[in-house]
Amino acid sequence: ERLRTMAHVHEPGAAMAGRHASATLSFVAPPVRHGLGDVKVGIPAASCGHVAGQEASRCSGASAAWQVPGKAAVVAGLVAVGTSAHSHRSSRRRKLKALQAAAPAATIAPVAESKAPWELYETPWEMHKFGGASLNDAGLYKTCGDLLVSEARRTGAPGGGIPTAAVVSAAGGMTDELVSVVNLAVTDVEAAKAKIEVVAQRQLDILMEVAKDRPDLTDPVIASIKKDTDSVKAVLQSICLLRSVPAQTLEVVAGLGEVWSAQTLAAYLKAIDIQADWVDARDVLIVADTASMSGLGEKGTAMDTISIFWEETRERLQKWWKSTYASESAESAPFLVITGFVCSTPSGSPTTLKRSGSDYSATIFAKVLGSARVTMWKNVDGVYTADPRAVSGAFPVSRMTFDEAMELAYFGGQVLHPSAMVPCIESRIPVYVRNVFNPSFPGTKVYGRGSEHTQWADQETDNDDDGGMPVKGITSIEKIGLVTLSGASFLGTPGVAKRMMEALGNVGVNVILTSQGSSEHSITVAVDERDEDRALEGVRQAFELEMARNEETNVSLIRKVSIVAVIGEGMRKRPNISGRFFNALGRAKVNIIAIAQGSSERNISAVVPRVDLSRALSAAHAGFTLSDMSISVGIIGTGMVGTELMRQLASFQNSEERVWSTPAMAEVKRLDIQVRAISDINRMILADKGLPLLELFGESCSSSSKGPKVCDIGAWEKETADKGSTLQELLEGTEGVKNSFSVGETNLDAFADFVDTKSIPHSVLIDCTASGEVAARYPEWLKKGYHVISPNKMGPAGPLSLYQSCMKEVNKSSTRWHFDSGVGAQMPVISLIHDLIQTGDKVHNVAGIFSGTLSHIFNKISADVSFSGAISSAAKQGLTEPDLRQDILGTDTARKVLIVARELGLQLELEDVEVEPLVPGLLEKFPDPVMSLTQEFLDGLAEADAAIEKRRADAESRGERLHYIGEVDLETRRASVTLQCLPKDHDFCTIREAELAFRFTTQRYSSATPLTVRGPGAGAVVTASGIFADLLRLTKGLGS
Repeated sequence: ERLRTMAHVHEPGAAMAGRHASATLSFVAPPVRHGLGDVKVGIPAASCGHVAGQEASRCSGASAAWQVPGKAAVVAGLVAVGTSAHSHRSSRRRKLKALQAAAPAATIAPVAESKAPWELYETPWEMHKFGGASLNDAGLYKTCGDLLVSEARRTGAPGGGIPTAAVVSAAGGMTDELVSVVNLAVTDVEAAKAKIEVVAQRQLDILMEVAKDRPDLTDPVIASIKKDTDSVKAVLQSICLLRSVPAQTLEVVAGLGEVWSAQTLAAYLKAIDIQADWVDARDVLIVADTASMSGLGEKGTAMDTISIFWEETRERLQKWWKSTYASESAESAPFLVITGFVCSTPSGSPTTLKRSGSDYSATIFAKVLGSARVTMWKNVDGVYTADPRAVSGAFPVSRMTFDEAMELAYFGGQVLHPSAMVPCIESRIPVYVRNVFNPSFPGTKVYGRGSEHTQWADQETDNDDDGGMPVKGITSIEKIGLVTLSGASFLGTPGVAKRMMEALGNVGVNVILTSQGSSEHSITVAVDERDEDRALEGVRQAFELEMARNEETNVSLIRKVSIVAVIGEGMRKRPNISGRFFNALGRAKVNIIAIAQGSSERNISAVVPRVDLSRALSAAHAGFTLSDMSISVGIIGTGMVGTELMRQLASFQNSEERVWSTPAMAEVKRLDIQVRAISDINRMILADKGLPLLELFGESCSSSSKGPKVCDIGAWEKETADKGSTLQELLEGTEGVKNSFSVGETNLDAFADFVDTKSIPHSVLIDCTASGEVAARYPEWLKKGYHVISPNKMGPAGPLSLYQSCMKEVNKSSTRWHFDSGVGAQMPVISLIHDLIQTGDKVHNVAGIFSGTLSHIFNKISADVSFSGAISSAAKQGLTEPDLRQDILGTDTARKVLIVARELGLQLELEDVEVEPLVPGLLEKFPDPVMSLTQEFLDGLAEADAAIEKRRADAESRGERLHYIGEVDLETRRASVTLQCLPKDHDFCTIREAELAFRFTTQRYSSATPLTVRGPGAGAVVTASGIFADLLRLTKGLGS
């Protein structure tokens, strides 16, 4: 029936034109349509006809045919078949029977199978595909041409090289420019005509650059492009008259970019003495004429596979080869440069494979040529685990199956077009995705199937190359709407889902995702944002009667949502994948609106608010250890402790100083800590990609630095201003740092907002101040999802209401509040209390030396060193609190005792702690904070020197020592701080310098054998180490 629509039959004796004079004409009945296999009805060549400009025969590839002598039987058969090529299936069956009946004496005779000319080479062909980004200018055309030659002649290639073909897209942006020309013609045809000249001139400029001084190569191409330009101008005039753009016209004009591009690359190859020719796919590639798929489609979107007429395409390529090359084959194969994207229908109408269809062109011709591999040259190193623009830690995977690649394509991954994989699956051709700008990188190999019953024997399985990752990629569809049908009356009612899907189909809406409870009480579907209103109205109309009868029945729409999907064959039959996915999103403060998982276990999808999409992608990526866990950190307070913390973070960023082989480092080796903001009381610095601590603070703020030990932002600004610059310019000019910075007055609201970036899933605020005003913000920060680390005791030891508010927010959310460093520096005193209680132990009493400052003082005093002299020593070593009075009055110790008491369940205020001051009346003498050691302050302590020396001497005479002891007694529910005389053999009397000591008496650890913890507890270094430890504990919890 196809022949009837294309050809007429010659009179007897007429010879068939072309090289098929002795061939057998074959009728091919598509097996899918007829269910009869490949039925071929043959007739003598003398009776064959031809079509003007087309071949009517289908002679190649047939191993056997029915030989029909004489023309009369054929004529009878054609009359019986009829002329319609698009009739109903039953009509086609009747025609086939009529055709069979027309040859009652047919006999089956074998026909020798012949190879196509391109199949005569010893080495299989290899197909390459270059996209527009790889062909953006003349230099890139040369790069691609040189790459083709090097690949054909690579190590291990036969003497004649590897037969090589390349499918090319239009030059970068050319297709969009051609489309804009057509659209412009609707309103301004003269402007459109001028623009097509500009567009064509761009290609001509590239041509003249790649084939300089070769008019023999460039003149034919110039003439062809100018002819195309003149033809487009005529079309533009028609568009202006119609005031609309016919879909086929748009396809014809948009496809010219590929035609020009193929001619240009072929000209370059010839210019460097490579035998090359270009193939116009409009004359070779034949696809089904499907009016419903007219137009270009959306760039990069997944679409149904266009039907290819494989036999017709193969024969047309043979015809092209015959007309281009005198002999069937040469010793070395020519380079073929083939136009991507464009093709034709059986009737000869030019059309396209739709947007992103050049990938499909490459795999179609790879199948026709019998290629051994297809290489898709992109501007990335392969198929990435996520979009690197959204997830900074994304990386290319070494291999994946076709099923995984198609899932990624469906959910928005644009590296491979989904249709392109079908020919490679059918012919088992591996696809390599490689970087045209980094050809030495192996890229990603796409090959094999995922399900157990479809796996191929020769495919590789995942191994340690990709770390045994269960998830290969994390992708998303950004612009989605959720339509939900709900109603109590639907409980147990069959057919509700079917009616909803039919309603959506009736209004032309494609369903991307479905989420439904087993009771059908509610059904939710995800649709493209452009279809959401139509989908909402379609479902409402379908259930209009139910909604009128029962107000509980409702159809609702949630706008501005996105889908996040994790994809990988390794998820199959592997427990806890969903748990890890949802846990990662939950810890990143991302709300999950709907979920779905296919029975293949290859894909798990979640619908999230669009504003949280970037954070969700990063969190899921880190949750499956596909990338570093990124933490956004803001440090409030850049005094001695804050500055030392930055020093230690800078050291952490210096990987050369870390020993990765230790088990402890395995837990943090993929941790990316970005300090995005720092502030002191007056000024703050915000860094979009994090402060380069290693460059800025690694040396200038190191402990051994001779410079200032405190990062005073204001002083830093003054220093740079004196040099005729600004701090912002200094930061942005840091060598190796590509970042943006802003410096301004401290504003904690703006500071916190900046730290909470959507691109990083977790935000941490570290309060290194001693400010009650800053601590008062903790509940608000915790409620908003910030994690808080507070060596500042004004939070956990502030008003009981503040402490309770913070705990309330922590208990009802996934946020965390760490303040271990405020009690024991790097000793995990609070964590130890939690461990004891959570494991079922009962704490009776906690006593200890809570202040490293006072530990140093009472270890220092003697007959030769006075109390005030010991205080002076502690201050000079940086061991004291910023306000010196806090140590001497016992307030600092009392706050630490209060924190322990509250963690043990005592609801106490600071004034409930019984405190023995070391210097009575000190507040009356010094009512204002004492922020530095002065002679006036030391003179004020002179009266206490004699009193404390007397107590020390008395204690020494009894074989005892003085120590300032804090205690929490759970039996009496009291907390106290007192100066006590202890026997020299007491545990607390063995401490040295500024050590802390804590003794726990519990049900398990009696007073005879208490649990004792001791270690350094004063100074910026150990305090900063405690803060850093709190931060690492926090991150481990987030990653668990």
